[in-house]
Order: sequence, then C-alpha cells, then structure tokens
Amino acid sequence: MTPQLEIEFQRTVGQASVLTAEDARHFVERGYVVIHDAFSREIATSIASSAWDELESEYDVDRRTPATWQRNAEGAGIGGYVRTKGNGRKFVLNDVAPKALQAQADVLGGIERIRNGDRLAWGDTAIGNLGMPDERPWQPPGVHQRGWHKDGWHFRHFLDSPEQGLLTVPIYSSIAPRSGGTFLAIDSLRAVAELLAEHPEGIHPDGVQGAGYLIPGLIERSTSFVELTGEPGDLVLVHPFILHRVSRNPSTRPRFIANVAVVLDGPMCFSRPAGECFSLVEIAVLNALGVETIDFAATAAREALKPSPFRSAEERVRERRRLDVEMAKMASRGRRTPRWAVDFDYGTNV
Repeated sequence: MTPQLEIEFQRTVGQASVLTAEDARHFVERGYVVIHDAFSREIATSIASSAWDELESEYDVDRRTPATWQRNAEGAGIGGYVRTKGNGRKFVLNDVAPKALQAQADVLGGIERIRNGDRLAWGDTAIGNLGMPDERPWQPPGVHQRGWHKDGWHFRHFLDSPEQGLLTVPIYSSIAPRSGGTFLAIDSLRAVAELLAEHPEGIHPDGVQGAGYLIPGLIERSTSFVELTGEPGDLVLVHPFILHRVSRNPSTRPRFIANVAVVLDGPMCFSRPAGECFSLVEIAVLNALGVETIDFAATAAREALKPSPFRSAEERVRERRRLDVEMAKMASRGRRTPRWAVDFDYGTNV
C-alpha cells in the first residue's frame, strides 16, 4: 500500500472490533479472510442436518451411504453438487451470531453501511458438495477450468455496485483439503477492478457469470489460488471482485456451506471526505489499482436484471442482443476472449 493508503487502512482497522490488524491486511492483500467461530456450531450442524433431511426426502439419498449421493447429480454439472431449499428458518445475526455480524461490519466500514444491518439474517438453505468417490481424481485450482465467475447475476456491474458489497460463506460442516471446498483466485481482484474502472457504463452480468466471455481473459491473469477449508461455525469473508468456482469433491467427506451476498446501503465510495473512513473492501480496490482515491461516477443507469435461468424466451432474446452489442464493443477495444476458452465452455467474442 502507498503511505497514504496505509494511513487510511490503520484508521479503518482502529474502528474494527472483531477483525485483527492481521485479519484486515489478509483481506486487503489476498481478497478473503476466515473468521473462526463466528457463529455457533449448533446453528451450523442444525442447517447441515436439515439439508441431509431434505436430500433424503427429495432424492432418496442416504447420508450414511456415499454410493447413494450421486442420485442428486442429474443435470447439476458436477456430481454431488446441490442446493437445498431449506425450511424457511431465519437466523437474525444480531440476535444469534453477533460476532459474524460485526466481522462483516468491520470489513464494510460499519453496520450502518449494510442494508438492514441490524436485522441482517441468514436463511437455512445450504449448498452441498457431497463427494463423488467414483469421479476423476481431485484437481488443484488453475486457469484452464470451467465455471470461474464473479458473483452477481441480477444487476449491471459497476466499480461501486452496492448489490454485491461482500460475499460471505458460512461453513456448516468440516471442510478438509481436497473435499469440495470453493476455489478462489485470490489475485483476480486487480483484473476485475481494472475492468470495471475502465467501463463506467457498466458490464452486463452475463459477461462475468460461469460461462461469461470476459472471465477467461480475467482468470488467465491469476497465478495464486486457494481451496477454502474450515470448520462448522467459521465464516469466510470474500471480496466481491474475487473470481471463484465450485470444485469437485472426490472424497467421501461431504461439505455444506452457504453463499450470502451482503447488500450495501449505498454505492461504494473511493473518494471519501476527510474524516470518513474507507471500508476494507474499498481500500482493497484502491490498493489493487495502485491509487489513493478514485472519482468514480457511473455513466449508465444502475439496473436490476432477471437472472438468466429465470428469463422468458423474449427476455432471453433481448438480453442476448444486448450482450452481443457489448461483446462487439469490447472486441473492438482490444478486450477479446482467449482462444482456449471455448474448450472450457465459456462464451467468446472472437
């Protein structure tokens, strides 16, 4: 960090109550941090147990018999990967997991910057990666893999977008190495920040999802990857610009997590008035870009979009046309999808 940004960092850390200075620096420099024992093991195991109940009811899966776990895999893309619907329970963090809430507030510059921060809640849905011991062996994270993406399929992406202020990953079961933990490209923040800073008109969300044409050009700049591991009750805080993907789980160690986006009360700000602290998310962007402030202003309307799987036929055609226009403009400006991308099912503008 520059000397001035280091001063801003120390001011922000001085207001944190859960994150240590080491935690905060890890988040800024590596794009994520694990907060151990952020919520109770009882909540974690309750959600994981409910997920198993649902899987057994919906798919005739037996939690004690790994050979049955593949029954949920049809059409999922990765064997054993499943999202549960849950029972509709809500866990208000201020009431049952104040440490988890405050950790998020520490990263975002205060609870007042989180929409409905004092009533921020998790549901009891879960994302399972059950394990497919008959699948091909575990592969470490790397560039040439399917499914890398930036979260946020429901809004136009700007450098300061509030819809995805922070990605949080509550861990509901033990995640050992090589057991289906999410892969993070921890040095992808700079590439994503540069893209968004160069395009104040915003980016169509379909361009940065799991088959997005922009992803290969971003991920091929990464050289540093991690696999998330942890224990029930741990909370992983991930910068919203970090590219990530699901991994195969060739073990018989199932993992359950959630993926919860934190919505900000307003857009991020990279040029705050004197006396007002930057958030760690904002400092990470400034640090990645090598600047101390940015006078960013969106030049197009902020826009909510229906996620691609839920669009009507007419909506699919309309959004595809809009994406095609963007893809052509990007190609004309020299941002072209690498040729290797088509072999891994990414879209391309070449």
